[in-house]
Amino acid sequence: MKIKNYVSSALIILFCIILANYTFGPSNFVNNCLFLLTPVIAVLFGIYALGTYRLSNDHGKVMSLLTTGIMFWLIGESIFFLFQFTWHISPYPSIADVFYLIGYPLIFIGLTKEILIHKVDLRNFNKLYMTLIVLLLTVLAIIVSYFGIYRSYSADDSFLGNAISIAYGVGDLILIAPGLFVLKMALDYRGGKLYNSWILVLFALLCMLSGDVLFAIFSDQYTDLIWPYTLIDIAYVLSYLLFGYSFFYTATTIKDLHSKLKK
Repeated sequence: MKIKNYVSSALIILFCIILANYTFGPSNFVNNCLFLLTPVIAVLFGIYALGTYRLSNDHGKVMSLLTTGIMFWLIGESIFFLFQFTWHISPYPSIADVFYLIGYPLIFIGLTKEILIHKVDLRNFNKLYMTLIVLLLTVLAIIVSYFGIYRSYSADDSFLGNAISIAYGVGDLILIAPGLFVLKMALDYRGGKLYNSWILVLFALLCMLSGDVLFAIFSDQYTDLIWPYTLIDIAYVLSYLLFGYSFFYTATTIKDLHSKLKK
């Protein structure tokens, strides 16, 4: 338990440092260097969790898909960083977009596989919770569809540019779809060791979707590094840190259970 507390405290401190730098810091370069740490942490913790499960295990395959998806996002973030701060250009579309977009179906497949393994049954879901969650997901889907797909089309952009913009919206939509099932899966684990893991994944998804929607609305201001639009990064920072801690929490929980069984 102590190691979990240490890691969670370290991640909270890192988040506070990044938030303070984005809010008060004079250097966007420093901000973005700190930002890049967060997907690196998520990938490293994902690899750590994968080592606990092993690829031969179905849950290990899920962890592999989720980690690989975030790894592609990390590559995209790194290329975008180089465009902005090394080459000082803003190409769109670019190779960074390819890596970003590959991550979405990998995350979706990973979540779907875990849902199928868990055999999520929505029929015994509390009807009030079900109604509220369905309404929330519907609102999210409408917002993403409007800003991420409808508003992303521009007659001034090339066919490829519009296709990439719309693809981001579609990527967000496919991540909304398993949201209800992830929540049900987390609630099924309530009182158990893995409840926190899936609640963290759910919040990580919501943060990622929030960042994508805000980016779709204010993409020009964000790309030009205009404050306060650069604060959109905070949604992504939270998402990566939540994914990372979820992976770490899952791995340490499984290891604790294995050590207890051996005793």
